[in-house]
Amino acid sequence: MKFKYIFLLLFFVSCDAVKTNKYEKPVFSSNGFAYIYSNQDYESKLIKRKINNYDLIIAHNKLPRGVLLKISNPKNGKNIITKNSYKLDYPDFYKILITKSISDQIGLNENFPYVEVEELKKNKSFIAKKAEMYEEEKQLKVKAPVEKVKISNIGQTTKKITEKDPKFVIILGNFYSLEAANLLKKRVKSESALLRNRKISIKKKNKHNFEVFLGPYKTIKMIKNDYIALKQLNFDDVDIKIYE
Repeated sequence: MKFKYIFLLLFFVSCDAVKTNKYEKPVFSSNGFAYIYSNQDYESKLIKRKINNYDLIIAHNKLPRGVLLKISNPKNGKNIITKNSYKLDYPDFYKILITKSISDQIGLNENFPYVEVEELKKNKSFIAKKAEMYEEEKQLKVKAPVEKVKISNIGQTTKKITEKDPKFVIILGNFYSLEAANLLKKRVKSESALLRNRKISIKKKNKHNFEVFLGPYKTIKMIKNDYIALKQLNFDDVDIKIYE
């Protein structure tokens, strides 16, 4: 629990007080690796429900059934929008469970099935086939009046390019001040023997936004080991992003 108290302290140290008359539940958004289902997972009792891998099915371990989700492959711009089929447990490292059909539709690299997951609401408009999205827009919570599955292919290219496997970073948090970012960096190194010798960087994104991250990583195994170490430090949820 001690890290939760540290985050509360960092919040009050690094941020100005904000007054609001209305509280809105934040829309779920997360980046990381998708768990691609196979029948062997069910037979070995790793997954408790048998799923038809030929269907366009997704499952989340926290969000209820029926929640509208957008699953995107940032490498090629393809995405799919559909309702959450099940609330289902799967290894905690992953952000969402998908069938192979979903993976094929959005062109995932099965060795590095990196996705962006967004919950969509029905009371605001959403443009599924937007050709460009600025960095500031990616921070906004997108909402959409969509009932059926929609598949979008934004980045259509005719020329095949051989790509190297991507590198990834684990985002530990974004802070208002450099002082708060450095405090988190020191705490992580002092509290975890595994992470003590890991590279922890601070990137200044703008005047009052300092991003703290681990990495970069070249393999999922290395990411998973450090992710587990962070969970032991009571990091409830961390994002994994492509290293640029």
